[in-house]
Amino acid sequence: MRSWRITKYNPLHRNADGSYVDLEEWICFSEVGTKVSMEDYEKTEEKYMNAVTTFMAGIGLSNVYVNASEQESHEVKNQHAQEFLSKIWKGKAVTAQEVRELAKLTLRNAIWCKLGFKKQFFVHIGYYYYMYIGASESCEKAREIVHRSGLFIEDYHSPYLKN
Repeated sequence: MRSWRITKYNPLHRNADGSYVDLEEWICFSEVGTKVSMEDYEKTEEKYMNAVTTFMAGIGLSNVYVNASEQESHEVKNQHAQEFLSKIWKGKAVTAQEVRELAKLTLRNAIWCKLGFKKQFFVHIGYYYYMYIGASESCEKAREIVHRSGLFIEDYHSPYLKN
């Protein structure tokens, strides 16, 4: 399976060990209002949500499965997501629209989840706006679309995969 790290971070701003060194860059939803406006935050968030569904469409998936999930109750309440999340559980098939909502809640630090479809596809969203997508295909068109949106795609093994 091929896998990529997809971020808003330009790889040119990484040091020799791969750490991102632009300290002016916002990295978290909690920085809305201090380092980033809500409007700019939502534009970036939308790119990430679109990236996931673009890859799903690229390999012909309309559903994926919740492989793992955790909820941070305080932020779930802040995001008014209790009702939506009450219908989500490990093993549940979720639609592309539900995937978008799960990605949004993960990016906003309300939940964490791993999504996937057999050995054909996975998406993991980690801390600090790092997203990892894997697919059984090269997904050239999806990668091109995501890159054109302004996100950066690097070949990378997800740290959330079991070795």
